[in-house]
Amino acid sequence: MTEAVKFSRRLEKCHNIHDLQRLAKRKLPNPIYDHIAGGADDEVSLIGNEAAFARYALVPRQCAGLELDAVDMSTTVLGQHLEWPVICSPWGMQSLVHRDGEVAMAQEVHRSGTAFALSGASEVSLEDLSREASGPSFFNIIPTRSRELMESLMERARAAGYGALIVTVDVPTQGNRERSRRNGLELPPSFSLAGWMSIAMHPRWLFDKIGYKMEFANYTQYFSPPERDLDWLFNEFFTCKLNWETMAWLAETWGGPIAIKGVLSADDARRSVDAGLSTVIVSNQGARHFDTTPAPLSVLAEICDAVGDQVEVVLDGGIRRGTDVLKAIAIGARAVSTARPFAYGLAAAGREGAARALDILKTEIRRDMCFLGAGCLADLTRADLRLWQGETL
Repeated sequence: MTEAVKFSRRLEKCHNIHDLQRLAKRKLPNPIYDHIAGGADDEVSLIGNEAAFARYALVPRQCAGLELDAVDMSTTVLGQHLEWPVICSPWGMQSLVHRDGEVAMAQEVHRSGTAFALSGASEVSLEDLSREASGPSFFNIIPTRSRELMESLMERARAAGYGALIVTVDVPTQGNRERSRRNGLELPPSFSLAGWMSIAMHPRWLFDKIGYKMEFANYTQYFSPPERDLDWLFNEFFTCKLNWETMAWLAETWGGPIAIKGVLSADDARRSVDAGLSTVIVSNQGARHFDTTPAPLSVLAEICDAVGDQVEVVLDGGIRRGTDVLKAIAIGARAVSTARPFAYGLAAAGREGAARALDILKTEIRRDMCFLGAGCLADLTRADLRLWQGETL
């Protein structure tokens, strides 16, 4: 039996996202796995993001006369029609996880019928990705001190056909990612002895990295004159004094669907409406930078109530099951976005693993909607939810 056949069989035995995570952990050296799976400080929020979903139960509806094939999972977010309500969140350095990287991920996301959000910190340029992947795509802009730089990126994204802009606002400074610091996976990398030993024990991953060069492809054209380098870029990111006036400028300058990613309070959601943003993504950045924040799900209801139908609300964080997706939608989200499930799939088996992660979630959502007697997402309301103590929301 060839190694390829053995691996294919292992992938077939991945029946859920947690199985893919375990396989990804086997495939990756510790520094790379921890870069995907880790959080900030004591990782309280990292655990809490997933745990928040266990607080809620879903009430099945019987005798609904609903066939599995008749379930409509479609929704519209940021002006794009999606076949199912899970967006691939922006996350950078995908080629570090597997050489298939962003291009394969975007192609599989589009093949599944949903949207791909390209990170500003991607290792493929927004133009190259647009040429390789044809489907709903959003560009994630990381705010910088220079409006000229942001305006240039927006012009490029518009010219390349990106349907919407996602602005990440919840990383005003670099977080305390202790796993990465211990492993030495920083920029530039300076792996610890333990990190190098783990890399040596994963020769397939190491072979995959022959010729690999870590870069932020969307910014390389700005690295001139010579003093403009990665240090200059990080200084642009982490000394940006982002405020609501800048957010309003971004919305006006972009002139199309635009989302703010990183909102956790009803007040910030209302300010997003005032700034002219079209979508609020409730997120704590996967708990990667700031610990002890509330889980996005725990504040979703108050944010939905605060903005009503003035903007779309998307939940980001902790999604691992189809039931997680449906709980967020029942509370009031238009859709959800997530990255780690797809990162685990990509790490586990490249393009095939990414496709497997997408198929797992999409299949679960369709099946779970059938149990709930929900023919479409609009059928899901807070009446379908209970807290485990029995009271309604």
